[in-house]
Amino acid sequence: MGILIFNKLSHKDAPYEQWVEDLDEELYLLTSESWSKDLNGYQHIYSFSNYDFNNNIEWTAIELYEGNPYHTIIATAERDILRVARLRQHLGLEGQSLESAYAFCHKGKMKTILQKAGVRVPIFQILHSTYDLYEFIQQHGYPVVIKPVDGMGSRDTTVINHRHDLRSYLKEGLSSNLEVEEYIEGEIYHVDGVIIDGKLIHLWPSKYLNDCLLFHEEKYLGSYLLEPANPLTRRLQSYISYILDILPTPLHTSFHAEVFHTPQDELILCEIACCTGGSRIAEEFRQAFHLDLTKCSVQAQCGLSVKIPIGVKERSGPTSQYGFLGIPAREGTFISGPDTDQFPDWVTEYILIAKPGAYYTHAYTSVDYVCTILVKGDSEKQVLQRLYEAAKQFEQQAVWK
Repeated sequence: MGILIFNKLSHKDAPYEQWVEDLDEELYLLTSESWSKDLNGYQHIYSFSNYDFNNNIEWTAIELYEGNPYHTIIATAERDILRVARLRQHLGLEGQSLESAYAFCHKGKMKTILQKAGVRVPIFQILHSTYDLYEFIQQHGYPVVIKPVDGMGSRDTTVINHRHDLRSYLKEGLSSNLEVEEYIEGEIYHVDGVIIDGKLIHLWPSKYLNDCLLFHEEKYLGSYLLEPANPLTRRLQSYISYILDILPTPLHTSFHAEVFHTPQDELILCEIACCTGGSRIAEEFRQAFHLDLTKCSVQAQCGLSVKIPIGVKERSGPTSQYGFLGIPAREGTFISGPDTDQFPDWVTEYILIAKPGAYYTHAYTSVDYVCTILVKGDSEKQVLQRLYEAAKQFEQQAVWK
């Protein structure tokens, strides 16, 4: 018997074999070709192209079980949560149920559950045909947001501002898994944390620098942790704690929630995922709280005891204020970017993702970056200023053709 892991993360961010080495279990890894090189410590490693949509992954998992039964299945990416829950149900294994996974992965189901509990969410409609979209706009007007019910990273999410936008959008045809919802005015925050043994161990809010959809305009995405004294800190913590109590939340999970704060001072849930947030959120929490959200979730799911830092147990704030940003691709050939030692020492992580000589068109999701930058400071204001400075430095020193 062993543990099967569905993986979309780099080994740096998810060294599973180190996290669960005390178990002395056989580990089987299903992973993207992007992360399959130089991996050790696994009984078998299976790599796949087109990882998000390749159904050979599920087929391989079933065939593997026939010859090498495993007792636990781990998923750390939102794309894998539902496919793994279906596999657990098929094999009769313990872990997050299909009902729970569906509630977190299907935006319509999520909103329906919360609506019934009296939680304000964007007014929405599942699109079965063009007529559903027509009736929704007739009733609620423009602007509206159209997105996949199982989408992530803002992929294929579109804001329709007027009839001209709509007519252009409809030329491509409606896919079969869409919803339309009202456009919510306001600033966007995200709240990240972890639950172990059904108990909320940690959560902390951050504020996005830009709208998650601005990657379409080649504007960077980033966020920064709120200070403990920020009035919205405790308010957002209480709000997401309440949301997690309503949903069929797994016994062990990290989570990433996105919340609108409207000009009327109302909190409205955008969505919540039962996995660690993308970009550099995990690394930010490692540095700010000495807590690895993904590691905690994986270890708990594997039956291991999880070590929680004293500061987290005491509900202390971050060791310092932190923020990160990701700079999206622009159209052209990337020549070079700055080296790590060219940044000030308050830049605590810089990852150059773009490859010299590679041609880029534009970003397709909110996490398609040419680089990511993590900074620290003494206050929200200082972190925000340093994020702008770091972004400006990269843009000035990066060479495109």
